[in-house]
Amino acid sequence: MLISPREALAWFKAVWERARVQRLSRQQLEAEQAAKFRSLVRLACERSPFYRAIIQERSLDVDRCRPTDFPILTKQTVADNFDRLLTDRRLSRSRIEQFLTESRDPGELLDGRYHVLHSSGTSGTIGHMAYSHDDWIKGATQMLRVFPLRLRSRVAFVGATRGHFAGASLLLTGNYKTNRLFFDVQAHDVSQPMDQIVAALNQLQPHVLTGYASVLERLAEPQEEGTLRIAPRLVVSGAEPLRPRCRSILQDAFRAPVVNAYASSEHLFMAFTLPGSDGMHLLEDDLIFELHDDFTCVTNLLNRTLPLIRYRMDDVLIPESDPLGRYPFTKIRDLVGRSEDSLVFINREGEKDFIHPSLIGELVVPGLKSWQIQLIDDTSFAFNARFEAGRNPREKQVIRGQIRERLRAMLAEKRMDNVDFQIAEVDRLKLDLVSGKTRMILQPERQDSPDSRCGQTAVLVRS
Repeated sequence: MLISPREALAWFKAVWERARVQRLSRQQLEAEQAAKFRSLVRLACERSPFYRAIIQERSLDVDRCRPTDFPILTKQTVADNFDRLLTDRRLSRSRIEQFLTESRDPGELLDGRYHVLHSSGTSGTIGHMAYSHDDWIKGATQMLRVFPLRLRSRVAFVGATRGHFAGASLLLTGNYKTNRLFFDVQAHDVSQPMDQIVAALNQLQPHVLTGYASVLERLAEPQEEGTLRIAPRLVVSGAEPLRPRCRSILQDAFRAPVVNAYASSEHLFMAFTLPGSDGMHLLEDDLIFELHDDFTCVTNLLNRTLPLIRYRMDDVLIPESDPLGRYPFTKIRDLVGRSEDSLVFINREGEKDFIHPSLIGELVVPGLKSWQIQLIDDTSFAFNARFEAGRNPREKQVIRGQIRERLRAMLAEKRMDNVDFQIAEVDRLKLDLVSGKTRMILQPERQDSPDSRCGQTAVLVRS
């Protein structure tokens, strides 16, 4: 199917905008940010009951206001006020949740027009996002800042592909209609055994290899051993911090430049290692960042379906001493994002393999509010579940059954049907004693060291 003239115009306009903005001065960029922000506020005042109430309560002038005039928006606040935040009355939280429960294809659109995503729940609360197709196109074109644009460029993504996560959904846009002239994107799910992923990559011979840092590191091992035999022109790491030792491992194994990407379901692409730069730059043509010592607030200028003004994220972004360089964007240190532990178990064949936490994040079950994995040893774990308020015992039993079914299928696919687990209802999730934050994976014993490779891989010690 060919792209429509309207969609083609939207793509070319977005690509042209990316190139134009990079030539602006910092002052010009901030002026454009302010204009975009006030346009968003005018729309939100007109169509979003949530923001209309804030604007009226604070007597804000929509033609002069700034992001800091608004309160900080948390993930829980979004969850509690989702329908009132929306500017499109055709959408609702219940419709989106139902769609995400039924759809596992990251390329499928709600009503054929809305791109919807869910977060992994690493903060303790599952988030839902919705984008119009035009806004999605603008967000997806950010990848052209680093991805080579040539005919039929083969791209391999290794990550969570059986749910509506930002990574797979964004990259698979490359297969949309006329985009297929330039990209051939294949997504390989991390739930598969590693030998199957290696075989698929050997067959594809990708020009670009992209995925989570911890997954790419595991692929570096068979590449060095000669089992994996690919020669990518570019390696793109995302979803987890890319540590210096990890970058070195990937460069040595694949003999290719390594680019760090930072994206989220709430804001799509947020930062890249841009050409000619040794650090990362925030993509501030569509986002306004407020950098704090222990969190970051982001105002999304892109999404006009679900406006997010001063949305709080637990990621800490540290600006470099030379903040701009050749781009008008703020330059930050190359280590961004959360690093969650993988689940490392001994499978039924006696081999050690892993389940990436994003796979657990695919667990979208109606009535399940949030969860946490408590590792016990190398063949067992506990799944701590928080149910939505008001669920009766019979409904909770149904939810437990759906959780159990999904977990068993996940384990079986990784040849881990020997791994035992129990589902426990909890009133609240445990906090990390050091950071005070909620972690998705709780370890029996942590053995972190500065010399760890990519991210933080689980070290299991029998209780």
